Amino acid sequence: MARRTKEEAEKTRARIMASALTLFAKKGYDRTTFNDVAARLKLTKGAVYWHFESKEALLMALVDEMFETFGRQIAELKTQSGHGADGAELTFRAVADLMLRDADMVVSSPKMAAFFMLMKCQVKWQATSMSKVREDLLTNDRFGPLQAFRMAIENDMKAGLVRQDVDAVQVATVCIAIWDGLVQARLDHFLACDLGDTLRKSYEAVWQSIKA
Repeated sequence: MARRTKEEAEKTRARIMASALTLFAKKGYDRTTFNDVAARLKLTKGAVYWHFESKEALLMALVDEMFETFGRQIAELKTQSGHGADGAELTFRAVADLMLRDADMVVSSPKMAAFFMLMKCQVKWQATSMSKVREDLLTNDRFGPLQAFRMAIENDMKAGLVRQDVDAVQVATVCIAIWDGLVQARLDHFLACDLGDTLRKSYEAVWQSIKA
């Protein structure tokens, strides 16, 4: 009975997160309330509070879910290449290929597209109310695409494939900015060319600019 109760609680938590993601992406984070999330699922506001102490906690649960998904992708990438789990074997080209696949997932998956639009357009990160969430994202040790690119560039540098004067953090930031911009353009129907091909050529241009 206890196991069933735990499973039901996990299912309810997942339903709340899915409802919140849909509403955050459509109405905006600021304009969505716990009442909205609960009403969409025919739950009470108290039931939502039982799982999440605040709207900020609900947003961070969605963020953590996506970081965990990326973490599993990185683990699978290293397993497929026969390497260990510490990330030392990541390469620029391997991470770039993974980001190409993720770009395709975002534009083809309603859930991934909703999360992307939420983070890019529906959260007012500069607002005072978002300071705690923003601080958590900036200081937390979550391993995401930016860290993967940075680690890969540093690994390629150690292997003599990348110039020693390259700023790994700067290049990783550029790579993420390229990805964000092109995916956003594709979702907004402002990208006339193929997303995957354009990303591939962009990352190749970055590689040509940093290789030894």
